[in-house]
Amino acid sequence: MLTVRATSAQAWLDVAVPALLAVLAVTQLVVDEPPGDPALMTVCALVTVLPLAARRRAPVLVTAVVGAGTVGQVLAADGAPATFASFVAVMVCVYTLAREARPVGIAAGLAIVTVAVTVLTLLQARAEPFQPFEFVYPLFYFGAAGALGALVRRRSERLAAVEDRAVTLERELQREAELAAAEERARIARELHDVVAHGLSLMVVQAEAAEELLGRSPTAAAQPLQRVQETGRQALAEMRRLLGVLRDPEAGPPATAPQPSLRRLPDLVREAADVGLRVDVEVAGEQIALSPGLELAVYRIVQEALTNTRRHAGASRACVQLAYSPEALRIEVTDDGRGPTGNRDGHGLIGMRERAALYGGTLEAGPADTGGFRVAAVLPLEDGR
Repeated sequence: MLTVRATSAQAWLDVAVPALLAVLAVTQLVVDEPPGDPALMTVCALVTVLPLAARRRAPVLVTAVVGAGTVGQVLAADGAPATFASFVAVMVCVYTLAREARPVGIAAGLAIVTVAVTVLTLLQARAEPFQPFEFVYPLFYFGAAGALGALVRRRSERLAAVEDRAVTLERELQREAELAAAEERARIARELHDVVAHGLSLMVVQAEAAEELLGRSPTAAAQPLQRVQETGRQALAEMRRLLGVLRDPEAGPPATAPQPSLRRLPDLVREAADVGLRVDVEVAGEQIALSPGLELAVYRIVQEALTNTRRHAGASRACVQLAYSPEALRIEVTDDGRGPTGNRDGHGLIGMRERAALYGGTLEAGPADTGGFRVAAVLPLEDGR
């Protein structure tokens, strides 16, 4: 059966129609006084119309009950015709079948109606001579009701399809607008990047000029130093604009807290210990002062590796190794768990690879030779420190 969301108007109609037909049926029985058992005819008449309240939820079942009630009413009246309300109830059932039911339900319901009309015709033929139109004209009216239901159903389906296409089109337009905005932000970011890069180049040139003048004429060195200050302020302003362009509009205002550094590695160890993961930190080689950006990348790689260990690996112990050399910093995070499941890299591994690639480094992730999971990154130090 088709899924129908009943509105308040439909709910009132589902109650009002059977109530009105029930009053009409009882009134007709009282006025006409047909032969037979009045009480049984009244019960059958009510059985014929009251189930219409549930016709949208179970159209086939309601059609069967209405048909049986109509036949029972004619039997109780010794072959006298059923009430007009019963005739209308059957028409409503046929309309509802065509409007709400699936093809199988429609076929079953129409078969029930055909059998009921045939039985009613035969019962009435026992009381009076058989007239062919008495069999044909009900089928004609019922067919008209079914055609109307099918027409309304088709119109509703078309409206639903139009609404679905409108919603889909709106989503596509919104997505296109978002993509266009992202492309425009990327274009602006490239332009601002060129501006910032040019400003930094000028700062380097002016600083070199000031360095040469300091030995010969310290007073003359003040002018290029002043230009370095002015260019630095301009570059800083452009950098803020660049970050504003790249920032997600829904991310809110930028954070003002300082970015984490390797000095906060003990905090990561304590956070892991709070959730039952023991973390050992090993540092090899002579520690070298790193640039803030590179130090942040190292911290984030270690942080994300430990996060993946807690989230996916099911490990109880992990080890973080930092190996310094004049050429590169090697980072290795191993655990005794099973590692992330599935064949695709999650967002965490992708983010770590992007951070490593930003500084010309590489990152590998996979099962360790000794068991567990291993994340290893190598970051060159020539340009990063």
